[in-house]
Amino acid sequence: MEQLLVSDGTDTATLTKKNVGETETQINTWLLEINVAEGSRERSQRMLEAAAQTVSISGGGNIEYWVENANDELDSVPISAGYVPFRDLKILSRALPAIPSQIRTREFTSADVNEVIRINNSAFDWHPEQRDMTEDRLSSTQSEAWHIDDGFRILEDNQIVKGFCWMKLHGEHCSCCKKSKQLRGEIFVIAVDPVFQGDGVGRELALSGLEWLSTQKIREVFLYVESDNFPALKIYDSIGFQHSSTNRCFQRIIRKDVSSKE
Repeated sequence: MEQLLVSDGTDTATLTKKNVGETETQINTWLLEINVAEGSRERSQRMLEAAAQTVSISGGGNIEYWVENANDELDSVPISAGYVPFRDLKILSRALPAIPSQIRTREFTSADVNEVIRINNSAFDWHPEQRDMTEDRLSSTQSEAWHIDDGFRILEDNQIVKGFCWMKLHGEHCSCCKKSKQLRGEIFVIAVDPVFQGDGVGRELALSGLEWLSTQKIREVFLYVESDNFPALKIYDSIGFQHSSTNRCFQRIIRKDVSSKE
């Protein structure tokens, strides 16, 4: 994992090179995280600008910087540093239990690997992170502490896998919730084979996942969804999810500093 580190002795900016696949027009994409003492706006802007200069000296590329719980005040910092918003992830949530599903799903088994990968890549060929799943990537995610096969729900009908709903349990076993004592569930991924899309399968898979979470004594569930994924938003609205907050990604495309020496 290639990284660039920028620091003034107090504040830091870490740029991690993103794997976006090999294309003829490929440019380097860097994921940016900043750590600024006391959350100072001025110092945050300075680190954002310093990160851009570092990428310029390093050959140019695209920087992606995420703001959690975005609002006008938080947005103004990267905008002032020359970054522009280009992607929103909506966070939706609801209480459990929900209405029962009309389908029955089963636990994931190793025999499902090929079909899960095929369906995922067909359903998410447009998605910047979820597309291009491989067996190694699937195995890596399943090795994380939060994963249990029983929470990876497979919809199979007449020996045909139609889709899946992958649930994530947040709490003591989840690295992103170590400080939280509250157990929460997440709809991690729902994918429907495009052949069966439009028949209400996605909605029933979501309800099936919520049913499973209820059996785990989970009473709150959330998910992330692209702000322009209108079919998914319609489904989640129909089963009682409400918008909680938005995470916003800003980008800045940096040209190579031609004055720098190789």
